[in-house]
Amino acid sequence: MLKKTNIMIWLFLVIINQINAHVPKGHERIEKEAFLLLKTQIASGNLPNGLEIYNFLVDNGVIKKSDYANSSYPDLDLGRQFLSDRQIFHFMADNRYVVDALRNFDDLETQKQYVLQKSLPDCLNMVYTLFREVVDNPEGANKAGRGIYVLMHAVMDSYSREHTIRDAKTYELESIKSWQLSRLYWPEGTKVLEPKIEGRAEAMVFLHTNSGLGDAEWEDKEGNLNPESKEAVKAVKDLLVAVYQAMLKKENEEKLIKEYISIYFKPKRAKVTKDYFKFKNEKISLSYLEGYANNYNVLKLDRYPLFSHMLFWQRGLGLENNSAFGYEFGYHITPRAAFSSTSFFQRLPYGFIFAINENTNILTDANFVESLQVKAVAKVLIYLPLRNLV
Repeated sequence: MLKKTNIMIWLFLVIINQINAHVPKGHERIEKEAFLLLKTQIASGNLPNGLEIYNFLVDNGVIKKSDYANSSYPDLDLGRQFLSDRQIFHFMADNRYVVDALRNFDDLETQKQYVLQKSLPDCLNMVYTLFREVVDNPEGANKAGRGIYVLMHAVMDSYSREHTIRDAKTYELESIKSWQLSRLYWPEGTKVLEPKIEGRAEAMVFLHTNSGLGDAEWEDKEGNLNPESKEAVKAVKDLLVAVYQAMLKKENEEKLIKEYISIYFKPKRAKVTKDYFKFKNEKISLSYLEGYANNYNVLKLDRYPLFSHMLFWQRGLGLENNSAFGYEFGYHITPRAAFSSTSFFQRLPYGFIFAINENTNILTDANFVESLQVKAVAKVLIYLPLRNLV
């Protein structure tokens, strides 16, 4: 048993070491550039100068007044890093959409369009919900392990060639990618390559590569930001401005988040209406208010159990008469802060289990009370890639 445990720990460490899915320095650079762009923004219209906006966000607990960048730390959350249905926190598609696209269509552009139309609502739901949480309760959003830095992280990721395909000139979305390590086996055709760009890393059309070299391309050899990163800087800066405006006038909150989504996450082949991205035969909503108001969005995006109950019956192998019946109760502490250097440990869900079972069939000479067995256990959940392993 000890040998098997050591092998599992070794495999886990190797996997962690080999997965370069996201590059912290890129997030740090883009975040700092976005804050600099905000602070140097001059007053215009109804907006004060950017430094005043920055100080307002600091004073109201939205962002930290710190020289350190915090938007890279959400990558330390193993659940959001590895579980397929939580790849939306990195603006990525659930792997089932890619598989369905290749099973149902033969044309590459149609496949890309299918993945985009299926996965974009999940990603927009996340952007909408995190924005509303930040505006309505910034301190609570931060304590819940979401907050502005998690949202900034997703916005930045959406401009990586490993996460999405955007038009090179307009930056409109052409498709959203899934993560190669989220499945053990991918059907034929899922690993088709994007056209080669001279001087840039090789990228796939549907998948984030295991090596993740595209994530490391936020700057050129001279240290200048590449075009995608510059657009990400602008997107993060405008996000902070929109949050400021929404906090100042709550009645404009819905309008502001819909405007932000329509600008920075517009699909290439869609028209923008007041409430939708409109395609020929389909439309994608810009608002997810109903789910947000009923707390359904959060449950869908970031669910963790608080209590668990289990009835169990067990029997010894080959010992049919030696059976026992019991009950197990669990209390779970949900993950906390998502943007600090200790996030790896704070984002690990842990809990305590209490169980009791009777053994009257095993201890035939004992009465019911004498046969009771009590167990107490502490546990931590470790998430691994490949088919949502826990």
